[in-house]
Amino acid sequence: MKETIDGFIRYIRYEKAYSENTLKAYSEDFESFLQFCDEAGISGFGEIDYRVLMNYLTELSERRLKASSLERKVASLKSLYKYLIREGLVRKNPADLLSSPKKEKRLPSVMEKSEVLDLIGSISGEDALSLRDKAMITLLYASGLRVSELTGLDIHDVDYTQGIVRVTGKGSKERIIPTGETARALLVRYMGLRNEFGPVQGDHALFLTRLGKRISDRMIRYILNSYVDKLALRKNIHPHTLRHTFATHLLENGANIRVIQEMLGHSSLSTTQIYTHLSPEKLKESYDKFHPHA
Repeated sequence: MKETIDGFIRYIRYEKAYSENTLKAYSEDFESFLQFCDEAGISGFGEIDYRVLMNYLTELSERRLKASSLERKVASLKSLYKYLIREGLVRKNPADLLSSPKKEKRLPSVMEKSEVLDLIGSISGEDALSLRDKAMITLLYASGLRVSELTGLDIHDVDYTQGIVRVTGKGSKERIIPTGETARALLVRYMGLRNEFGPVQGDHALFLTRLGKRISDRMIRYILNSYVDKLALRKNIHPHTLRHTFATHLLENGANIRVIQEMLGHSSLSTTQIYTHLSPEKLKESYDKFHPHA
């Protein structure tokens, strides 16, 4: 079974061009699934039916996994079985009967403009590390990047003349996003000191660690948390919060939702529409302005 799953992973890597993050997540999902099958005495896909898959998902539910994690595990099984059918490795598709658990819809956490300014303003040093951190955090907010997109940026992805950044997002789709003058100026200053990060390890990564290696998602989360803690801001601020804040602030200031969809790299408008929520203050302001009996 493992060899078959390894073949599937190669298929989605090279033929479907899945992102490294998705490949890693799917690999972890299948490792969990193979362990379940081994403990259940299952040695081949021909022994797996709908009941077996449901027992597996029930066991995962009992571990109190988040609905989003369960949804991904269902998606990984469905993708695997489509591959197995296509390759003629199984005749029936028990995963086709699985339904994804409903995710609890929560409004994204958003920062106030003053909080963003305080956060960016708290990084005051002129050394290479401080300029790197300030440029990264400013760019997350100014361009609404996913943290994986930020770490994936290379030097040539930034056009300083036009003030834009070329991003490769989910599904290897490329899009162009403005950086804004503040982020552009910070990037210019950072690039002037970038060579101080030790010997660069053979690639053209925009943001580097002290040792000259491409910075990781985890390191960016750690860096952001360190500045958030110093300011005693809300504890639930993470890199994606800056992306949420980017979209919400644009909408609140009158930007077209289709333009925001394009900048965020959402394939579906419905995904972007979650940002159409308004703060209680904005709701009250709109109500007082437009309701005839307010």
